[in-house]
Amino acid sequence: MKFLDFIFGKKQSPENKFCDFHVHTTFSDGLLTPEQVVTIAEERGLGAIGIVDHDAVGGIEPARIKGKEIGVEVLPAVELSCIVGDCDIHIIGYYIDYKNKKLINIISGIQEKRLDRAKKMVIKLAEQGAEVELKRVLELAGNGAVGRPHIAQALLEEGHISCYDEAFWKYIGYHCPAYVPKEKLSPKEAINLIRDFHGIPILAHPLSYNNRGVINYIIDEGIAGLEVWRLDHNDNDLKYLTSLVTNNHLLSTGGTDCHGGRKGKILIGEIKIPYQYVAALKHAR
Repeated sequence: MKFLDFIFGKKQSPENKFCDFHVHTTFSDGLLTPEQVVTIAEERGLGAIGIVDHDAVGGIEPARIKGKEIGVEVLPAVELSCIVGDCDIHIIGYYIDYKNKKLINIISGIQEKRLDRAKKMVIKLAEQGAEVELKRVLELAGNGAVGRPHIAQALLEEGHISCYDEAFWKYIGYHCPAYVPKEKLSPKEAINLIRDFHGIPILAHPLSYNNRGVINYIIDEGIAGLEVWRLDHNDNDLKYLTSLVTNNHLLSTGGTDCHGGRKGKILIGEIKIPYQYVAALKHAR
């Protein structure tokens, strides 16, 4: 049996439990509430789910409450954005102490910078003849950390673009006229922040950066693991990432990176990772 067949198939682990480590909620740029994410996870045969929002931890507790009700374990996490050169790197902190007041204050500061960035993008869009109201962008963000997906949705509603993805290649993607860089946080700073609050730092979607040198750099900076299993990884990708994990004594995670159907269907459950990898993460912590 091929390795991918095992991951995507129905073969059960000894504990009869599977996990999707990486799902977003309405507390960042997902379309599903934390409760909806957990409910769908249970319906699709998952025993554990990672709540991973961008620069936000508010969705973790409601997800855990729902999870206790229906028997789904919730992995608390946060996804932090970092900069290496002109490359936007994402590092996930699993099992971070999300109730810690000092961490909450730090996260709040990051969200304020996100708001400032959104304001600047709205101004730049107006200069490009693609006006959107900041008020509407914030309404779309709701309780979540405001980001480019909310601006893209506002552009779509105003008729400035014909599809969601057009916002990124025409207006707000990297090097586009209305793009504003994020506040700079180095990978080392993100890794140290996660470790300071008892979390495990994992490099998200490592192959999306199209730069293997960056992956090696992040490993040297002290990352604890890599997202190995993703829907866009083929067998060669898996072999490459597995070799990195083995040779550098790292942890393995993975998931759908589901945003609740923002780019199509709801992906929760399309990757089912054996629970042993959750157990390894817990043991490392």
